[in-house]
Amino acid sequence: MIDAPTGEDTEVQPLLREEAQAILDVVKERRNGTRWPVALGLRQSESLGTRWKYVDLSKGVIRVFWQIKRLRYRHGCTDPHACGARHHRYPCPKDCPKVKRTSGRRHVCLVACRKNCTKHGGACPKFCAPDCARHAVTCPERVGGWTFVKPKGKGKRSIALPSPLVALLKAHREAQEAERRAAGDRWKDWDLVWCMPDGGPIDAGDDWDEWKSILGLAEIDKDARVHDARHTAATLLLEQGVDIRVVQAVLGHSQLTTTKRYTHITETLASEAAARMGRALWES
Repeated sequence: MIDAPTGEDTEVQPLLREEAQAILDVVKERRNGTRWPVALGLRQSESLGTRWKYVDLSKGVIRVFWQIKRLRYRHGCTDPHACGARHHRYPCPKDCPKVKRTSGRRHVCLVACRKNCTKHGGACPKFCAPDCARHAVTCPERVGGWTFVKPKGKGKRSIALPSPLVALLKAHREAQEAERRAAGDRWKDWDLVWCMPDGGPIDAGDDWDEWKSILGLAEIDKDARVHDARHTAATLLLEQGVDIRVVQAVLGHSQLTTTKRYTHITETLASEAAARMGRALWES
């Protein structure tokens, strides 16, 4: 019977063109440096989940078909409590001797800390409940961990790459092949374009930390997020006169209204609009 409240759009802070160029200059000699130009269009999980089989360097296209996520581990067995029993930690029973000599070793029992304990700096040891069914990470039949899932928005999409980036990706692939040969049997063949030195996936937190380091090296004092690179992409594309529906396709938005939230009326666009108005009204 009443109008539903409307949510307020979160203000986004895209980087300026000069700031984006400074970032590209910082990462050009960096390991996995090509990961950051691609951030201008791809979500973090899409970038980190990009595999070579979806990159066509001859045509200069990346097919964004998957993203990578690290899902919480879950037990795949029938008795989670029994499965993780060896990793359960219980408080010692009241009648347990505090010191016991076994094979010449001294054993000190673990007991739950009091509420006002100050011995551990707030990091008191924790104990499992008697019916604990956690510790799924140790389950031989566990499910979860690194998993490829479908991307958000419109799902699958293809993105054309600028020719300078294609050349950089070719050099990056050669460098990665050298790492593969050096790693030998230790290489984890995930087929990832951007990976750890052993071929495994890059943790999103580590990726975030590297981004912050790059911002510092580029002398950018904004508290920009990795996701803000996508805001930058939308702004730069509009400044180049790219239609907003094309921007929508590049960013993979299912709704045009989402793309509009990402785009800002920059000084460049406003100046161009004023110039066009001047030509229309005052120039013959």
